[in-house]
Amino acid sequence: MVLVIASLGLAGNFVLYNSSLKYLSPPVVQVIIQLAPVMLLVSSAWMFKEKLGRHQIIGVIALISGLILFFNERLIELFTSFSGYTVGVSLAVAAALVWVVYGLAQKWLLRQFTSAQILLMIYIICAVILTPMAQPQQILTMDNRQLGMLLFCCVNTLVGYGAFAEAMARWQASQVSAVITLTPLFTILFVDLASLAWPQYVATVSLNIWGYLGAMVVVSGAVCCAIGHKFIRPSK
Repeated sequence: MVLVIASLGLAGNFVLYNSSLKYLSPPVVQVIIQLAPVMLLVSSAWMFKEKLGRHQIIGVIALISGLILFFNERLIELFTSFSGYTVGVSLAVAAALVWVVYGLAQKWLLRQFTSAQILLMIYIICAVILTPMAQPQQILTMDNRQLGMLLFCCVNTLVGYGAFAEAMARWQASQVSAVITLTPLFTILFVDLASLAWPQYVATVSLNIWGYLGAMVVVSGAVCCAIGHKFIRPSK
């Protein structure tokens, strides 16, 4: 049963995450998805009895404040209208929630199986779940650039989730979360670089100074949740 839950969580994450990219740019989705490691940390503390500390409360406050700064130009639209932007944000938040379900289930399964065994079983179940919705004929319409990107995504999924599973087997969930939080900063950096190199394919990140500051605050808050105990001593 736990294996099925983990598979549904991962499959749901893939579908919701990719759907959100129809409405939002990659940096925006990556910043929103930082809700996932923080929620994983809090949920792990409840399920696996990993103690929460003052630094994690500070981190959550920083994360929420950073999200407000990041969306400073779109806050009114986000909460007052059901636009494409709102749909994209909702899908990204949902992707974060189901990813937490996957992470918790995988952590539980690691008590009985190795990371390689878990991933093999999850990938098979996910393939069964998603195959009826797939349209393989679309591959025939792709050019070489698109095929190369598809191949990279396939390899990235295997390598990335394999590394994630191994990290979960060796570290606490909080430590794994700390590393994951660096993703949006790298995404913003590489999108900016790609927009300079291939402006016809990649749009530049549309953020003001407060948006960039918000992204850094979000990452800082998530990192503080994960490893802030190394810098903030608990009160006696």
